[in-house]
Amino acid sequence: MKQIHDSKVVNYQIDFESLKIEMTIVSEQNEKGKIVFEDLYAFHFEDQLPNSILVDIVEDEIDLFVVENKELLEKGKSYYWPMDYNDIKELVQYIKKNNYHYYKIQASYGLNGWVMSKRMLLKD
Repeated sequence: MKQIHDSKVVNYQIDFESLKIEMTIVSEQNEKGKIVFEDLYAFHFEDQLPNSILVDIVEDEIDLFVVENKELLEKGKSYYWPMDYNDIKELVQYIKKNNYHYYKIQASYGLNGWVMSKRMLLKD
């Protein structure tokens, strides 16, 4: 499998013990593949529907993560999500120091969201 665009999400599994998310996808040519996020830090998924169709997964800046998720971070802070921190600056420093990446999942239908992990792999 060489691309994500227009692939259907068949399933995904979150393994908190191994700190990874595995998504099984099927391309328009009916090729199966997996998207694997390793060394998971945090994630947020919206619009989880059967047969979600991916447009792309793009990596973006950590500073943009904070701007785009301000409300979510404010809501989660009192529950120690994604960690216990005093202010946003401390959270950003932790994320950058530990080399986490901000991957945004974009769909034409269904599953949208993001994953913060150390790496993303596309496997056949």
